[in-house]
Amino acid sequence: MRRGQAFEVFRLLIAAVIAGAILMVLLSVLGGLTITTQAPDDFIKQAIKSMATEGGVRTSNTIVFKNGMAVNLAAAAGAAVLDVGCVDTYVDATLPWSCDSSTHLCDYSGGSQRGYIRVVCNPITGTGQKVGKCSTAFDSTTCSLACCVEFHKAA
Repeated sequence: MRRGQAFEVFRLLIAAVIAGAILMVLLSVLGGLTITTQAPDDFIKQAIKSMATEGGVRTSNTIVFKNGMAVNLAAAAGAAVLDVGCVDTYVDATLPWSCDSSTHLCDYSGGSQRGYIRVVCNPITGTGQKVGKCSTAFDSTTCSLACCVEFHKAA
């Protein structure tokens, strides 16, 4: 063995350890940026269906809202056998979502933007109960369970 060869191997080992540490840091950072490919419609349907008996809160991973994206609240409510009148929406003022209460459709009409959806469902036991950030006051004579679908901008 020639003199000085062991030092080169040691330098290579140090470089490998540093590269591994950098890779671990990058993977942990990227792991925190989970962006879902699930369609908003599917998330809302599954969330309402999973909370149809006891209520609760479900929040999606980060979703990229894109121009032309639409959500059918009637279909989401129907999947959980919930009257569409027992589902309301709240939209963060900074997002270009528009929801039509007569057709129960919500449309996104802006540039690509990261956000998330929170679905809050609560049993209704009286009159004038509000759910989540929604403004509708629900009544137990028409809704035993009410859900608020909230559209939020990601931080």
